[in-house]
Amino acid sequence: RLRLPPALLGVFSRRTLCSAPPPLRLDPVLESTLSRFKKASSRGSTDETSLVEVFSKLQGRRVKKVLLLCSDYDSYTIEEEGVLSEVVYHEYVHLNLRSPPVIERVSSMEKAIARLKEQEFDLVVTLMRYANSFVTRVHKLDPSLPIALLAMSTTELSALDPRMQQNQSTSVNKRLMWESKHETDQPHEALARSGSYPSSYASTLSDAWIWPFLWQGNTSLFTGIFKLVEDRLNAQVDSTYGVQVILLVEDSVKFYSSYLAVLYGELLKQSMSIANETMGAKEKLMRMYSRPKVLLCTNYEEALDIYERYADNMIGVITDAGFPRNGKHDNDAGLALAATILQERPQLPLMVQSAQNTDSETARRAVAMGAKYATKSSSSLLNELRQFMSEDMNFGPLVFREGDTAKKLGSVSTVTELLDTWEQLPIKSVEYHARRCDLSKWFFARSEFQLAKRFRASNYPAHFIDSNGHSRPDWLRNWILAEARANRNKLASGVENVRYADPSMPIVRLGSGALGGKGRGLRFLNSIVEDLGLETVMPDVQISVPRCFVLATGVYDRFIEENDLLVPALNAENDDEVNSLFFAASLPEDVVTELHTYLASMTKPLAVRSSSLFEDAFLRPFAGVYETVLLPNASPSIATRVKELTLAIKKVYASTYKDEARLYAESTGTRREEEKMAVILQELVGAEHEGYFYPSLGGVANSLDFYPPDGATPSHGCAQISLGLGSAVVDGMPSVRHFNLGTPHYTTGPDEDMMPLMALDLTAGQQAASFYDDKRAATIQLPPEFGAMRTYKRSADVEAAPEASGSVPLTHDVHGEQVVFKHGYGEADRAPPRKPSAPAPLSPVSLDQIINAEVNLPQALSFMLRLCSMGLGCPVELEFALKLRKSADTRHELHILQVRPQQEIASSAAARALRFKYLPSDQYSAVASTRALGHGSFNGISDVVYVSPSAFESASSEAEREALAREIGSLNAKLRSEGRRYLLMAPGRWGNADGTKGIPVKWYDIDGAGFIVESTVPGKGEEVPLSQGSHFFQNIMSFGIGYATVDTSGANNLSGAVEVADYGYLDSLPRAADAPPSLVNHVQLEAPLEIVVDGVSRRGVVMKPGSPFDLYVGQVDAFMALQESQFGSMG
Repeated sequence: RLRLPPALLGVFSRRTLCSAPPPLRLDPVLESTLSRFKKASSRGSTDETSLVEVFSKLQGRRVKKVLLLCSDYDSYTIEEEGVLSEVVYHEYVHLNLRSPPVIERVSSMEKAIARLKEQEFDLVVTLMRYANSFVTRVHKLDPSLPIALLAMSTTELSALDPRMQQNQSTSVNKRLMWESKHETDQPHEALARSGSYPSSYASTLSDAWIWPFLWQGNTSLFTGIFKLVEDRLNAQVDSTYGVQVILLVEDSVKFYSSYLAVLYGELLKQSMSIANETMGAKEKLMRMYSRPKVLLCTNYEEALDIYERYADNMIGVITDAGFPRNGKHDNDAGLALAATILQERPQLPLMVQSAQNTDSETARRAVAMGAKYATKSSSSLLNELRQFMSEDMNFGPLVFREGDTAKKLGSVSTVTELLDTWEQLPIKSVEYHARRCDLSKWFFARSEFQLAKRFRASNYPAHFIDSNGHSRPDWLRNWILAEARANRNKLASGVENVRYADPSMPIVRLGSGALGGKGRGLRFLNSIVEDLGLETVMPDVQISVPRCFVLATGVYDRFIEENDLLVPALNAENDDEVNSLFFAASLPEDVVTELHTYLASMTKPLAVRSSSLFEDAFLRPFAGVYETVLLPNASPSIATRVKELTLAIKKVYASTYKDEARLYAESTGTRREEEKMAVILQELVGAEHEGYFYPSLGGVANSLDFYPPDGATPSHGCAQISLGLGSAVVDGMPSVRHFNLGTPHYTTGPDEDMMPLMALDLTAGQQAASFYDDKRAATIQLPPEFGAMRTYKRSADVEAAPEASGSVPLTHDVHGEQVVFKHGYGEADRAPPRKPSAPAPLSPVSLDQIINAEVNLPQALSFMLRLCSMGLGCPVELEFALKLRKSADTRHELHILQVRPQQEIASSAAARALRFKYLPSDQYSAVASTRALGHGSFNGISDVVYVSPSAFESASSEAEREALAREIGSLNAKLRSEGRRYLLMAPGRWGNADGTKGIPVKWYDIDGAGFIVESTVPGKGEEVPLSQGSHFFQNIMSFGIGYATVDTSGANNLSGAVEVADYGYLDSLPRAADAPPSLVNHVQLEAPLEIVVDGVSRRGVVMKPGSPFDLYVGQVDAFMALQESQFGSMG
């Protein structure tokens, strides 16, 4: 790039370091509520739980105290999803019967260091974003303290300190250091301060106890982290009592993070089945305490050392094929380890897994030495791991087979079943299982060590030979029966079944597991509504959250498992096959019973919404990927309504495996089998009108407005609203009004009398055929006359301050803060209005009146956005519905339907260096926009895919534009497979749901694009509707794709800058060699385009080849800025 004079660099610096504008000033009552919430959040939180009585020597070292460094929302996520209150407590009670660790949360690094100096902790958990300097400071305080680093994406993992990478690859002795931490009673803080640590505590990060983990929404990972630390500390002692060990050798953070949930999930399942079997309290507790330990190793030396120490207690090994050996990555390290282990213990269950296919040389060598093999690229890898634990390691039912053919004869799950079956088992089958040591493996997995040791010590046939020298398998059968009967306890006869259904609660949960992304947000919303009394915080508006009935992810797991859907669904070739699988499947009977009970008291329309683990995440929101079904729920027959509801739930479940979800998961590197789906049954907001059900209006509000008008800033936030249901906003329909919350008097979008209304047709039932329909059959678009709103209006209108009356409106105070006047300002000296003698009739009210006077919607939305942003620790997006009051004794109802993190523009050093406001003409640029999103330079884009205005106009019908979308999807798939990002450009809005304002592509049709441009149609001057608030826009932001809208007419551009979308230039370029004749053009340039976006000023340019940005934009803009700073604006 060209270098600029120092004076101009100074101007750039001053532009870059501008301070953030203040937020909107709200009503004092609302500001006070925000202040109370902020103070309560800053105090942090801890969870105090009572300890279970300790009565054995097992599991003597525990993670009792955890220091958590994270934001308010991160803390809430952990607690809400149940790591503390449900998952951790539930698993600890049923697995270890110990209390969960006390979690102390701090929100800053300095507070964390201060607490570590004051008190002893057993574990530190922090997000990867805090890791760089924090880990070094913690290690200096206590070199033996375990530190778990949580990465929210694989991208974060790549930012690991090289010393931490070395930590994973080397140092066997660090395990001994970790295990010896508590061998002295002297507090480790005192040892650290005195410098008297044992010599093995080398103060190098290569010896530090650092484990990075990848959090992908499965909250069981947190329990796995706690258990993993405890297992490492307790293995040495507990193994002397017979406790078994599972060796996991894996250096990939992503994979071992996934494996932990599977491993501990199977251990939990086994422990719970044993708990339901045994009667004696002490025996029950002993079984729980003595579950197998999981020991994770990340290099060859450490893995071999662990095996040699616990060889007699090893119940199974799961190893990667390649990992570090002698400090360097060795592709055959896992095979070498497997060969060593199987040579000594050939019957030990061992699985080798790698990225290579099952027909590879690695797979052949693994199978040849007697190991199982799995490929990491398999879509059912985690299911194969579960099968290996269940069948080979005997954590599942014990399967009996014929002695000659190994044909399956049956299986048993309990000791009682074993005794009944073993007595009748064919004698050859008895010999078969004795030679394979299957019974000892099964009893070891059940923690019945004494019996398992006796069975393993026996040698058939050597120990069962009669006086004539003949082997006696019948003796073996009888001996096993006698030993098992002598050692077993009396079995329990009942299992406790906890039911959560309670219609009086705002959120009712059915089943175990997580609530998913939407459920987490709704739980947070309900907590702040209740804690802060939000229903009464505004005099004329009641803020609330609709009641919800949530089918947690445990119900989904049962549905998939009981119908054996996982592998068929993953392997389904198309959506029709997925639909057929799920349509034929059945929900668990007890779940259907609970739904019947729920519908007995719920007769209002329902929204059946997806709430997967990955939805509404910070980095990959999965926005609009999964299904939502709206149900009239109006049939007089409850049996019919239950049938409709179960069908809708299965439709949501099926969307987890459809093409759109599959392609989205592939683009994010997400493993589909790790996804779990919760379903939310949410009471629909609105009222019935002539057979249709809808609210007054619905929409989406954002903390950040990426296209603020003059007089407003991005931090003021914005809202997009539509008449009736808010689906028009999230689906990208054109009938949407947009306004910045700081300047609500200025709105963009269609006139109110041209806006159709989205409603639910109460006469539309969900028939079986609708399962195969991708559209919401019950949703209908009504003509604009249905949108005429009426309400019981209040007596006074919003007024300006008295001192500003009749003059220029006062919009900012002396401190520069935005002023929003409340209802009744300056009315103290007025006479009270006379009470009406009779109830006033409902009056018509316009959208502008709702926004600026009657409801003061900007005030309410600004308040909720700021409140939720404090809780989540980031900008947020809210879905809402407004129901206008219909009588004097009621209030307007603002229902918050959902909250999720709003995607931000990354602010890298490169982005801050590329500040500009000047836009070049079409002589130098192919695209120039005042409304662009991005974060600096978009490099490596040499391909352009575009539809010219003439081609767009010629494809005027819906079918023709859908054909354009399919063509673009095919090009996208081709370029994505070749790893080529491209510039995508066309008139209208991409992803427009009905095709009237753009090309109706799906997200997976354009997910390979690197920069997307939307333009007006030349000659028409029709504004491109803003995409904010739509699911499509959420996905663009989350993937870091550049985005710009261009108004070539200038009619809607208030800044005065001339925008450019030079289709003529693109038409002049030669088409790609392999491009067939089509309305969709593909151009491949010899050199990459220069695409630059200023994420602050929202300017974006695509420079033409031979016109460098630095020369034709950077220097010109710098000179203009210098002139402006010296002489003032010429305008």
